[in-house]
Amino acid sequence: MNIEHSPSNTTILGRRVLLALLAIATPCSAQFDPSVTTSFDNLQGGFASGFSQDVLFPEGSEGPTSLVIQFDRGSFDFTGFVPSQQVGAVVFDILIQTPVVIVAGQIIAEVQISTVSSDTMSAIAMVTEITGNVAAGLALLGFPNPTGQVAFDVLFTDLPDDTGGIMSVTDAGSLPLTGILDFDVPLIWTTEPIFRHSPTGEDLGVNTIFTSTTGAVVSFDELFPVADSLGPEFQRGDCNTDGSFNIADAIFSLDSLFGGGVDGSCGDACDSNDDGSINIADAIFTLAALSPSLHCSVEARCQILPPLAHAVGMKPIMTLSSARSTTPADPETITSASRHIPVPDGESGADRK
Repeated sequence: MNIEHSPSNTTILGRRVLLALLAIATPCSAQFDPSVTTSFDNLQGGFASGFSQDVLFPEGSEGPTSLVIQFDRGSFDFTGFVPSQQVGAVVFDILIQTPVVIVAGQIIAEVQISTVSSDTMSAIAMVTEITGNVAAGLALLGFPNPTGQVAFDVLFTDLPDDTGGIMSVTDAGSLPLTGILDFDVPLIWTTEPIFRHSPTGEDLGVNTIFTSTTGAVVSFDELFPVADSLGPEFQRGDCNTDGSFNIADAIFSLDSLFGGGVDGSCGDACDSNDDGSINIADAIFTLAALSPSLHCSVEARCQILPPLAHAVGMKPIMTLSSARSTTPADPETITSASRHIPVPDGESGADRK
């Protein structure tokens, strides 16, 4: 029986047959028995991650009216997100099997931002596509085609001081989820990387609460081990950590090494040549990078300039062969400098001539 092309005079009969066949398999007493599995794109402290939930509302169970996901640490980060932007998706895999017909395909809804502020973001999950013969199957069951309709209303709320966030989802009524389900309703909910893990690492608790059409509540708790943060970003060469890279950093480094001055608060920043130790070679490397006669650009593979070269573990590389000068350089100056600048990994002294 091809329900996509059924003659109009058999539509009512087909609907009755399908409903009757579905009713045979439906238990007399309803229950609310969803299941859920949560996963994350990454579990690295301090990093933003998308997350997904694989949910099943089984046949014979009540349908849901709402879903609430609460994270007990970390935060929602809405930076860069704007209204109308897609921030996630919901995909229903529909498979209805009866002795006379099989309904199979997907209902796909895109989660689009409605409003966004520093601590909240509202969105709607709108049905954008239906595949297979699902639309025809829904029609036989008496449901209109939901394409273009809002399936869910969504609200993301960021809690203060890295104490987590809440995602609330409410059924908008355009999908056949109300009352007793005549077939399994499996869905996968995914988001863009809007949740930022706590930089302190530790375990992340996720509590998911489903509420049924009659008010029954089912709760699930999951625990995820979050790795420690990789550490704060730093500017290589900014030894005095004032946010800029200049001669004061070389002076600070020399004073710390030989003048009894205080040590830099970030060892990686003072290790200008990134050789794993802090010594006079770092001050010399800094001065060489600042020298007008040894001016480097990004194209010249010098990663210590321009000033804000933020990266964890970034290795500054400068070769005299690629340095560009705006004024004639003193050959002796270049020769002298070349004796003190460490040769980067994989380069020989011949490469610097």
